[in-house]
Amino acid sequence: MHFEINYRHMTVHKQFGLLLAASMLVNGVANAAEHPPVIKVTDTAIESANTITIKPTEQDYIPRDTADALKSVPGANVNKNGPLTGIAQYRGMFGSRINTQLDGLNVAPAGPNWMDPPLSHIPPSQLESISVIRGISPVSEGAESIGGSIKAKTATLPFSSNGEVAPHGTFSTGYDSNNKAFTAGGQLGISSGSDRIQFNGNFDKGQDMKAGNGLKIVPTQYKRRNLGADYGHRFDGGDFNLGYSNERVDNAGSPALPMDIIYVKSNAINAGFHSHAESDAIKWLADIHYMDTDHKMDNYTMRSAPVMLGMMGMKMKRYAVTNAKDFAYKLQAAIPVNNGTFTLGTEGWLAKHNADVSDPANAAFKLQNYNDAKRNRFGLFGEWKSPLTDSLGIQAGVRYSRINMNSATVGSSGFTGMLGAAINTLSSNFNASQRNQHDNLFDFTLQLTQTINDNLKFKIGAARKQRAPSYQERYLWSPLESTAGLADKRTYVGDVNLNPETAYNIDAGLDWKSERIYFTPRVFYKRVNNYIQGTSLTSGPAYNFRRMQGNMLKGGGFCTANPLNPFCVPLQFSNVDAELYGVDAGFGVNITDHIALDGSISYVRGKRKDIADNLYRIAPLNSTVGLSYYGDAGWSVSAEGNFYGKQDKVSLSNAEQKTAGYSLFNLSGRYAVNRNIELTAGVNNIMDRFYQDHLAGYNRITTDAAGQTSAVATGQRLPGEGRSFFVQARANF
Repeated sequence: MHFEINYRHMTVHKQFGLLLAASMLVNGVANAAEHPPVIKVTDTAIESANTITIKPTEQDYIPRDTADALKSVPGANVNKNGPLTGIAQYRGMFGSRINTQLDGLNVAPAGPNWMDPPLSHIPPSQLESISVIRGISPVSEGAESIGGSIKAKTATLPFSSNGEVAPHGTFSTGYDSNNKAFTAGGQLGISSGSDRIQFNGNFDKGQDMKAGNGLKIVPTQYKRRNLGADYGHRFDGGDFNLGYSNERVDNAGSPALPMDIIYVKSNAINAGFHSHAESDAIKWLADIHYMDTDHKMDNYTMRSAPVMLGMMGMKMKRYAVTNAKDFAYKLQAAIPVNNGTFTLGTEGWLAKHNADVSDPANAAFKLQNYNDAKRNRFGLFGEWKSPLTDSLGIQAGVRYSRINMNSATVGSSGFTGMLGAAINTLSSNFNASQRNQHDNLFDFTLQLTQTINDNLKFKIGAARKQRAPSYQERYLWSPLESTAGLADKRTYVGDVNLNPETAYNIDAGLDWKSERIYFTPRVFYKRVNNYIQGTSLTSGPAYNFRRMQGNMLKGGGFCTANPLNPFCVPLQFSNVDAELYGVDAGFGVNITDHIALDGSISYVRGKRKDIADNLYRIAPLNSTVGLSYYGDAGWSVSAEGNFYGKQDKVSLSNAEQKTAGYSLFNLSGRYAVNRNIELTAGVNNIMDRFYQDHLAGYNRITTDAAGQTSAVATGQRLPGEGRSFFVQARANF
C-alpha cells in the first residue's frame, strides 16, 4: 500500500503551500520550465495527509517570525507578545503543551516568559520547513504532545548529485515598509557525492510597528543575527551531520510583557545520523543536541519604567538575567515486520533554568526568581504501523516518560519592612517544601485510516496523552509574571504538588479529493483532567505580599480598598478539569487551469468543567481564503482574505478581555526570473485596518524610553500591524 502523489504546486498563494499535504491534486502551472520544480510527496497510504508542511520557498510572503507561518494551517495559530515572540497554538493549546521540535528535538527557552520561544531560534532564511501533525500526534513524534506536535527543520545544502565537487548556495532578502524591516540570509557551501560543508548566516532588524491607525506600537523594534556551520557525510547506509549555531538578539521590544529583551545569546551544537536503509532493513535514527542560552531583559532601556505611586512617584526599575542549558537525545529503530513497521525508541531531555531579578539603582536588591530549576525527562516508546486489509490501515503506540524535577533553595535581599517579612515567609515556605518531584507519564494512541475509494479516506483516532507541570508552574514561589508568556497582566505563584495533566482525545475526519477539488474536515474532542490553570488566592502569604506590593505600586492603599481587584489577587497554578472541542478543515478548488481558490477554516471551544468559565487565550472562529491567477510565463497574482470572528467566550479567571471580529485583505504577485531567481511583492492589510488579534497580549507601555507615546492605552490588547508594502527575493545555485 504505497503510492506517490505528484503535486504541480500553485506557487504564488502563500496559503496553498500550507495545504499541499492535505491531498489536493493541482493543475494550473502551465509552464513548468519557468516555475519552481514540481513537488513530489511520497507516503504510505495510512500516513498521507496526516502532516501539513510549510516551506518558505513556496510562500509569497515570508514573515519575520517563523511562528507566524502557522496561521493558515487548519487548527493552528500563534500567541504574540512582541515581534519575535510567536508561541505556537494548536486547537486551543499552546506553549509547553505543544511538542515543538527543532531538527527533531525539544529546546528550552531561556526566558521564563518565553521571550525566546522555540521557533524564534530559527529565522525564516534558515528554515527548510515547518510541519504540523494534524490531529493526534503519534507517540513516535515525541513526548508530552498533549496539545499536538510541530516540527521545524533547518535548511541544508544538498550532496552533489553527480558525485563531483560543486558549490551550492541559497540567498533571500526582503523589506517591509510598515516598520522598515530588513532581512537577509542564506547558506553557502560546497559538496561532493559523500561530503558537504555549509556556512549559514542571517541578519534582520525592524523599527517600531505601526497599527492600522498609523500610530506606533512601542517598543516593537528588534535586531537579530544568526551564524552557523554544518558538515554532512554520506555513508553507504545513511547520512551523518554535525552542526553549530550562534544566535544574538538585541533590543527587541515585548510590550505585552513586564520587560523587553536586551539580549538573547545562544550557542547550540547538534549531531545526527539517519539511515537510508532498504525497505526490508532496519532504519536507524539518532539525534543529539546541546544549547546554552543567556538572556537579559529590563523595564527601562526601551520603555519608561513603571512608577510606584505609593513611594512618592519613584520609578521601579528592574532587570533580570536568566540562563537555560539543555541537552537532548533521541534514538529510534524502525523494524520491518510482515507488511508493517514496528518502531522502538528512547529519548531524553535535560534542562536547567536560572533567573535573578535586580535593581540597577540598588546593588543590595536581588530576587532569585528560579534557582537551578531542573526538569529532566526520559522516555521509551513502541509503535506499530501496518495495513490490516487492502483498504484499512492502523497506527498504534504506547510511550512511557519519567519526569524528574527539582529546585535549589531560593531567597531575596533588599526588601524592607513588612514587605521584606512577607517575601521571607514565601521563600522559607518554598525552601521547606518537597521540591524534588517525580512524575510517571503514559501515552496511548490508536489511529485507523479507511480508504473508501481513490478519492476518499476516513480517519479516526483516540489517544490518552499526559504532560507534567513546567518548571514555572511548580517553582514560581513569589507572585510574579514569569509565566511562559501567558501575558494576562496577572501575577502567579506555583505549586510543587501539581499533578500531571491527562487528556483523552478523539479525532475523526475525511480526506476527499477529485481532479480539481479537495476538502479535509476534522472534528475533535479533548477532555483534560488536572488541567493546570491559575486560580485566585484571596488569603495566605502570597496574597498578603501582593496586596502590600499593590498598595506600593498603585498608591492610596489601593489593594486595601479593593481587595478583590485582579491587580491585587495573585493566581496559583492549580489542577482543574477542562475540555476542548471543535472542527477545522482545509479546502480548495481549481476553477480553471489558471485560476484557483483555496483556504482553511478553524474553530475551537475551550471550557472549564469544574466551574462555569472558559479557557484563556483561545483563538476565535477564523478562516483564510485565497484566489490566485497563474500566467504562462512564470508570473502569478494572488488575493487573500483573513477573517476572524469575535471572541466573547473569555476566561473570567484570567480577567480576559473580549475582542471584536475583523477581516484583513492582502495582495501579492510573484515572478520567476528563471529556475534560480524569484521575486515577490505585495501589500498586507490593504485597507490599513485597525484590529486586535485575540491571541495578542495586553499593552504594558505608556511611552518608550524616548518619550514616544504608544498607539494603544495600557491594559488594552495590542493591535495588529497596519498596511505594509513588501518586496522579497530568493535565489539559489
